[in-house]
Amino acid sequence: SACHPFYTGQQKIVDTAGRIDKFRQRYG
Repeated sequence: SACHPFYTGQQKIVDTAGRIDKFRQRYG
């Protein structure tokens, strides 16, 4: 997966979304 920039980008987006979800659950 290291040679797949698209996959890495998707993973980063998913990680960011996960952090936002946790933030909203904690402070929502």
